[in-house]
Amino acid sequence: MSKVLLKIDEFLPYRLVKLANKVSMAFSSVYFEEAGLTVPQWRVIAHLAQQKTCSAKRLCDLAEIDKSTMSRAVKQLTDKQLIELCADPNDKRAKLLSLTTQGEALYAQLSPKALKWEEALLVELSNDERTLLRSVMDKIELQVDKQ
Repeated sequence: MSKVLLKIDEFLPYRLVKLANKVSMAFSSVYFEEAGLTVPQWRVIAHLAQQKTCSAKRLCDLAEIDKSTMSRAVKQLTDKQLIELCADPNDKRAKLLSLTTQGEALYAQLSPKALKWEEALLVELSNDERTLLRSVMDKIELQVDKQ
């Protein structure tokens, strides 16, 4: 009986993480060069642009960032006056995060550049291939969520 051995370079979880890291690092040059932002800082800004107000705990879940990294990113972005903390009307002890006017302006400046970068990344894919890629990613994500 022959053994089937794992080939790490063909193992889907490894390939996805490797690709995600490569893409994330390549894209980070856009917001680092423009605004000196780190990956976690960009994720906070991008999610707050979509959510408007959000707790730090919720942002951890949305951005896939651990609590200590999120805490550092929030402090740094608050110091840069890109985000602000405000009282949660539903829980007087809790704070919600939101973009400042300066943070909204930065997001408005970076967002089109992000889309342009994504377009350049996907330039070799047809529209059908792009649709298929998103569909496959959605299916894999749903399957992981079931486990």
